[in-house]
Amino acid sequence: MTDDTILITPTICGRAEVELAHQQMRQHRACRIERCAWKWAAFYTLVRHGRITPQALSPRERAHRRGIAFPAETIEYCLPIGTPGLHTFQQVLDGLTQLAVPATRSDQGWRAVTDHGHVAGGA
Repeated sequence: MTDDTILITPTICGRAEVELAHQQMRQHRACRIERCAWKWAAFYTLVRHGRITPQALSPRERAHRRGIAFPAETIEYCLPIGTPGLHTFQQVLDGLTQLAVPATRSDQGWRAVTDHGHVAGGA
């Protein structure tokens, strides 16, 4: 891809099935439209066929106007299936930090202490 590339979302064709869109909306009720391609396609199929009208405000804006706390998305919903957990990412970051932190000489040999208090290196 170059800097001149423009990405657009596909349009919904006129042959899309309204009943299937209703079924998909029911099956993906808990999904966020920004994160679920099935719900996105079903929603815009229903919009195209005049079955629903999109909200003028986002769910976050509507909650704010009502004085309701909008829940932050948890990391589990943001990561694709099969992505390593947070513990793995923390281990990788600690390992990279150990590479970046200059080693110091101690009685036990060379070692580096990271911001998280982990000790790297050995005798």
